[in-house]
Parts: sequence; C-alpha cells; structure tokens
Amino acid sequence: MFTMEALLVLIAASIIFLLVFQASRRNSKPKPGNIPPGDMGWPIVGETLMFMKPSLSTTVGDFMEQHMARFGKIFVSNLFGRPIVVSAEPELNRFMFKNDTKMFEPGWPKSFSDIAGKSSISFLVGDALKHMRSNIVEFLSTERIRNLFLQDMEYMASFVMSSWKDDTLISSLDEATKVNNHVTQVRYRHEKASNSLCFENFQFSFYIMVKNILSIEPEDPLIERLLKEYNTFTRGLVSFPLKIPGTRYWKGLKSRRILLEILYQETEERRIACDDKGGSKKKDDFLGWVIRNTDYSLEKIGDMMLHTLFAAHDTSSRAICLMIYFLDNCPKAIAELKEEFAGVITSKQQSGGSKLTYEDYKSMNFTQSVSSLGSHSTCRFQSSGVKARRCCCLGFLIPKGYHFVAHFSAVHLDPELFEDPQRFDPWRWLIGSSCGLKKRSSSEFMPFGGGARYCPGAEIARLEMAVFLHHLVRNYDWAVAEPDCPMTVPFVDFYKGLPIRVRRLTN
Repeated sequence: MFTMEALLVLIAASIIFLLVFQASRRNSKPKPGNIPPGDMGWPIVGETLMFMKPSLSTTVGDFMEQHMARFGKIFVSNLFGRPIVVSAEPELNRFMFKNDTKMFEPGWPKSFSDIAGKSSISFLVGDALKHMRSNIVEFLSTERIRNLFLQDMEYMASFVMSSWKDDTLISSLDEATKVNNHVTQVRYRHEKASNSLCFENFQFSFYIMVKNILSIEPEDPLIERLLKEYNTFTRGLVSFPLKIPGTRYWKGLKSRRILLEILYQETEERRIACDDKGGSKKKDDFLGWVIRNTDYSLEKIGDMMLHTLFAAHDTSSRAICLMIYFLDNCPKAIAELKEEFAGVITSKQQSGGSKLTYEDYKSMNFTQSVSSLGSHSTCRFQSSGVKARRCCCLGFLIPKGYHFVAHFSAVHLDPELFEDPQRFDPWRWLIGSSCGLKKRSSSEFMPFGGGARYCPGAEIARLEMAVFLHHLVRNYDWAVAEPDCPMTVPFVDFYKGLPIRVRRLTN
C-alpha cells in the first residue's frame, strides 16, 4: 500500500512530467518565419520510436504516410533527440545537395558518428571532403573498374554459386549463423533449417569489397571474423545511443574497436614494409593506395576504411536481394534478361571471347534497368544527415541548428512522379521509354545521393548487381521457398532471409 509520502511524490512527479511535456509540445509548434509544420512528439525521444517501427520496404512506412498526410511533403519532427526537417520534395532535396557545403554541415545521429567515426567522409566538409573524395575517385578509375573489379566480381559470383546444389535451399542456417550474427537475430522466429539468398549475395558483395580494400581472399580464415563483426557494426549505426551491454549501440562500438584493431595492425605492417626497401611487394588495394598517396593519420585511415566498406557493400547487397524478390513474381522480366544474356554470349562466341567485359555490361540495357529498380527500392532514409549552418529558405525556413534529411524512398514511391510506383516495372527505366514515368529529372531519382556527396562507387554498385544477375539468371531457375517480404528495420532486410530453392540449368 502506498504511504502518503509516496503518493505525494507520485503526484508531484506526474505534474512535473505533464508540465515538461506540454512545454515540449508548445516549443514544437512552428514559429513565425514559415518553418515547416510538424510535431515534435514526446520529450527527449520525440517520434523516434514511430520512425524506427519496421515497415514494408515497398511502402514509405506508417511514419511518413501519416506525417505527409497531415503536414505535406516537408515537415519537422524530433528524431534521435534533435529537431529535423524531413523532405520528400525532390526540388528541396536537390537544393540541399547543391548547397550542402555552403549552408549545411554534417549532422548525423550520435550513434552513426560514434560507430562510423568522425573522420569518415560523411563528416568532412570543404577541402577535407574534396581531398578524401578525390582519393576515392582516383582509386576507382574506369580502368580499374573495367579490369580488376569486373574480374573479381566474375570470380566471386562463380565462387559463391559453386556450392549450390540442385533442388536445395541455398546456404544452411547453421552455416550462416557461424559468420552472420544479424541473420540469426532477424530470424529468431524462423527455427527450421531454411537457407538464405540474402546471405549468399551478402557474401558475394562483402568478398568483393574486402578483396579490393584489404586484399583478403574469401578463403582466408579472417573473412569470417570480419563478416561477423561488420554485421554487428552495421546494426549499431542507426540505434539509440545507450551504452549499456547488450544494446545495438554497445555492440556496434565493440565491433568498431575490433575492426579498427585489425585495420591498424594491417596499416602499420604495410607502412613498415614501405619503409623497408627490400620489403614485400606492395598490395594493389584501396588501403595501399591511401597509405602511398596521403598523409592521413592511423585514426583517419581506420575511419575511412570502415565507412568505405559500409558504403560500398551494404546497399548493393540489399538491392540484389530485392531484385531477386521482385523477379520471382515476374517471369516476363526473367525471360527478357535471359534473352539479353543469350545475345551477349552469342556475340562473345562469334568474336572468340569468353569472359564478360565492361562493353558487354554497358550493352545490357534491360539488366541495367532492373538494377536501377533495385537501387530505387533500397533507399529509405539515405540522406544526407546534415545540419543547417545558417537560416536558409526555399519556400520554407530551416532554422540554424536544425537537421535536414532527404527521404529518397518517399520520393521514389511518389505516385505524382511515378505511375503505380509500387509495381515492379523495370521497363520504365529503359532509355527513351515513358512507361510508368510521369516526369523524370535528376532530382526525382537519386539512389546514390547528389552534389558534392554523390556516391563515388555508384558505377561499381551497378556493375556488381548486373554481374550477379548475369550469373544467376543464366545458370539457375529459382523459386521462393517460403513467403517472405522486404522490411525496413531501418535497413532493408528479410525476416526469413528470403529462402529460395534453386535448380541448375543445363546450358
């Protein structure tokens, strides 16, 4: 039974909470000056819980749907403890990218800055941003993409698919659990030994990037450890910054430390080898390029490598999974892909070639359209995580200190811009086609960002998706073994791992 003192304390606490809540609500109302309308939600947490609620990736989610219905395509909210202007308006997004370095500064959530590292490219501005980006672009030269990257993609696709057996579910859950902690987490309700296409293409993409960043082959025992820690690292990037054992944030920080230890050790060994004139042969990978061409500190190199691995691998692997999901229900698209690939093979046989070339890839127009749809569907809250340096106006006032987020998925699923946007329709992306497009401009389709922060690895991501499709469609028939659907949590994922049953084709 409550004592009188306890009852009084409870009443006082309730009154204080209500007063704080009402003050927060009053402060959240739009101020004079045409600030976008919106709702700041509860004190401290704001509307973060609603925003983080899992939703079908083929929709914008309840949060965006409800807010756009109430406030329009531009509104304010309180997410991750900070005031944020959320935009699903293409022109405002384009304006932000164009003026990124002039009117804004990096403003990612605390979890992202703590785990990705404040020396990563997402947090740089001005000359520092230009310098780091130019190093990435120079490494990712057209010649390197045409030869080394394409060669590695061909090998990795064959390597991953070589273990697939007829009429089986690819990649056992037990095997996946050894190296993919996340797969275990998202399938906690799926206890049968089902297998995961998501995991297979996750490996494919991860192997490619680790090979070109650190020269680590898929057979190397270190790859298992890297893959496991990288998964935990990725899960913590967008999380509540609670440094409590067991939370995603805590686990993400722990994996960051482990990954950095590996990177630091490798960097120091290579620097010693560079100083030793009789040392071993230099490795032609991204880490080696940065060591030879910059004077970055050990800490800056570590953050750069972690961010590059995340940016170069995560989105493309999820896009591949989405393409397989959509293609499973579209035999017409599969038939057109097979026809296109058969044409490429016939042409190569006539010319005496055997390996896929960059020119072959560029000639695969329909394949690139399917890849565009995968990129189109993957983006949700990919932004720009920026904060206004000073008040700027484009129809609305964005106060100094407010954060700004471009919600690309809401743009890509806008029925005013795309006819029936939730329908899988790769033909709409064919050059010269008006199928399914109400209007088209660079500000409406931005799967790789824009402006000074346009993804320097965009072409690699497209090529990676095309190569995986080329090997899969040419060599296998497949069917989804159990009902599954893509969910945004907040990254695109499949709760059951999208298990599929494969059958090798006789060519």
